[in-house]
Amino acid sequence: MMKKIFTFLSMLLFTAAVAQDKVFVHTATSSNITSDATELDHPDLNGDPSRMFMVTHNLDNGGVQYNDNVTGSYYNTSTSRWMVYNENSSSMVEGSSYNIHIIDGGLDWGIVADGTDYKVKIDNSTINGNPDAIIICTNYYDNVRNNHNYGVYYDNGDDYWYIYNEDTSVNIPAQAAFDLLLDEGTGGATAFKHTATAGNISSNYTLIDHPSLNGKPEAYPVITHNWGSSGNSSNVIVDHTLGVWYNGTNWTIYTEDSSPMPEDAMFNIYVADPTLGVEENEIIATVSSYPNPTQGEVTFTSSEAISNIAIYNILGQEVQQVSGNDSNAFTMNISGLAAGNYIAKVQAGNAVQSVKLIKI
Repeated sequence: MMKKIFTFLSMLLFTAAVAQDKVFVHTATSSNITSDATELDHPDLNGDPSRMFMVTHNLDNGGVQYNDNVTGSYYNTSTSRWMVYNENSSSMVEGSSYNIHIIDGGLDWGIVADGTDYKVKIDNSTINGNPDAIIICTNYYDNVRNNHNYGVYYDNGDDYWYIYNEDTSVNIPAQAAFDLLLDEGTGGATAFKHTATAGNISSNYTLIDHPSLNGKPEAYPVITHNWGSSGNSSNVIVDHTLGVWYNGTNWTIYTEDSSPMPEDAMFNIYVADPTLGVEENEIIATVSSYPNPTQGEVTFTSSEAISNIAIYNILGQEVQQVSGNDSNAFTMNISGLAAGNYIAKVQAGNAVQSVKLIKI
């Protein structure tokens, strides 16, 4: 295989000096297109064939441009650069753009299909038995073209998640590979689910209303269709290439072929901390917290003055927020929160650090 399929989980609970997912938008231009592919240029990707990242089409980055083709990622060993390519070998569309979410703190995972079914099991202890897990997947080229649209679903019979071909009559090609982002809320990212409803659908898109995205054109989310589990209203097939689009106030999810957005379709969404984008991928302040895990009070310390702390649950919902005291240490009481995992986003100086908290 061109890339070792592996899993990596970084969970340093006592300090915020951890690896965190990064995000940027890439546009295909005449200077970076070769045939059906466009070459990425990012310091966290160049020369590193083991890196995993998620790809989602972005309709408008300096000019609206559709690319109604299934895309994937592959590593060009001759140039030591990563590429985004069209699975059907058609020419890469000049001006098309892609949100790139580099996994650098969240849990990544890779799987390969055996060609015997339209689905492939995701067997990972982090999400096994958890129907609420939030999963993003991207096609990865391992010498096999894989020109199909994919989603994920939870089998409540065997308690496993699966990747499935939206055309359920066709088996996934043998040796077709997928990269996945499995972790919920770590890696400095906010993870949540969005459902298309009559109230938020307009023609071929559904409008997302979430604080991590609203009014944030440089948030650059990545998405995957989530069929849910048997009996859910979300049991909708979406056999269309999907992308995201910022309409001036909100991000939306749209179909590349302009087909109507199906009502009740559900989508997994990851939003990396925007302070970790291409132009701002270096955190200045160093933030730590203690005790962690905690039953109640937690103290944040920073090399810069703390001005604000917001606590989010694993669905990306803000559950508590306080203004700091503009000192380098602040104690916060979270005893009112239910036991579980949370993300604290600490504004310190000109930077925002994400700290994973465990409430016991």
